[in-house]
Amino acid sequence: MKRKAASEKESAPKKNNDLFQKRQLQIVKKATKLFMKKGYAQTSMREISKATGIDISNLYYFIKSKEEILFRVFEMIHQPEIDLFEKQGIMDIDDPIEQLRTVIRELLDFGYDYGEEILLLYRESKVLPKSLLKIILARESHFVAQIEEILKKGLERNVFHFEDASFTANTIVYELSMHPLRSWNLKKYSKEELINLLEKHVMKAVIF
Repeated sequence: MKRKAASEKESAPKKNNDLFQKRQLQIVKKATKLFMKKGYAQTSMREISKATGIDISNLYYFIKSKEEILFRVFEMIHQPEIDLFEKQGIMDIDDPIEQLRTVIRELLDFGYDYGEEILLLYRESKVLPKSLLKIILARESHFVAQIEEILKKGLERNVFHFEDASFTANTIVYELSMHPLRSWNLKKYSKEELINLLEKHVMKAVIF
């Protein structure tokens, strides 16, 4: 048995290669579905092992704990959000109205792709250890701060009107999570209809 275990470890992908990353992502996605179906606390590592088809001993090679899986689910949400601002150059757009419209449409579209993960974040983030939760909340705060920056620019240019930039930015972020959080009661709207309605609602709240 020791020889077999050693052999399996030797043949396992190195932690910095593509196969390792692929397996880790596979685990995170399968675990997300279990967390959504059963709840985080009610899902065991053995159930995750069964769902992924990866032996429990090998599973711990890719993921140290169930908490790490949940943390990586949130990373899977945050990275596209970071890319949205950095790679697509949203913060380089000069017109704050166009900036905000772009953010709204991109994030609503994102919400359709990552609806289960976003709902999981709102539902289960409290179970993370304080050290990991602190990282998640810092990323969320940075995300809100970028929207706040757009709002302040619009206020300075006299095209936006609101009382408090931080409150308004937080409200917008929450509204843009409407589909993942309320999809059960929004089925009568098509994706494009809901995006148009939410865009109009948000813009109406900040434009003169």
